[in-house]
Amino acid sequence: MKRTTIILLILLCNMTITFAQESYKESLNGIKKIQFDTDTSVYVKTGTANELVIDLKCDNCGDCDNCDEDHEYHDEHNFSDDEEKKSKKDRAKGLKAIYAAGEDNTGVGIQIERDGDLLRVKDLKSFIQRHGFTLTIPSGMDLSLDCGNLGSAKITGLSSEIEVNTNVGNIVLKDVTGPVTAHTSTGDIDVVFASVNQSAPISISSSVGAIDVSLPANTKANVKLKSTMGSVYSNFDLEAPRGDGLRVVGANRSIEGKLNNGGVNISLKASTGNIYLRKKQ
Repeated sequence: MKRTTIILLILLCNMTITFAQESYKESLNGIKKIQFDTDTSVYVKTGTANELVIDLKCDNCGDCDNCDEDHEYHDEHNFSDDEEKKSKKDRAKGLKAIYAAGEDNTGVGIQIERDGDLLRVKDLKSFIQRHGFTLTIPSGMDLSLDCGNLGSAKITGLSSEIEVNTNVGNIVLKDVTGPVTAHTSTGDIDVVFASVNQSAPISISSSVGAIDVSLPANTKANVKLKSTMGSVYSNFDLEAPRGDGLRVVGANRSIEGKLNNGGVNISLKASTGNIYLRKKQ
């Protein structure tokens, strides 16, 4: 019995160490906004605790094809001779990782700083060393997310202000309320609003990619829709209907109108892609 108890304690300790290497938690007491900067894909979901949980992988990012692979195994088994078969962990024993962008104060290659009610989170590793992040935050926490050059963003369930930017990556926002500011240079943007916060403008833009936004049918808004080289489609009451239920309401020009007698300003702007503004099903 005693031996069994000791074995269970050893296994529990090993599981705890493994978990600590795979995630990091930070209290959000006194914090109103999180600023997260990285160069990889990020999935953001909501939790009930007043804390930020960073999981060091992302099975839900969509473009992370190798998230389920054992990365340490590949790191440790791609050497040409016996001398180099020592694992990277063994080679790094007694040494401390040094990063050009800042100091790792979390133990997972991330720097966290508090600035009043703002929590700044900076990923110090390169995209080639990462396999996406999964963030869990309270639904009412404001979020600024920059996925850098190669990351995509997926955010679900936030009832707070969202700022999100990617360079070469898609943006997916689901069941959000806004306000929302979203931009990608090369990627599509899909947004489904659970409701629309009337407190601040909404701005969504893509340089090379389509924009697809779903709003509740009763949304009050002043909309401005523009696609320089594409077309704008909507099934809101803006212009004459087409046979397929959506309507072409503009091509190569800016369209402005009111939904339900007007309300918050909503701007959708694409350079080469189409814009789709539809009623949420």
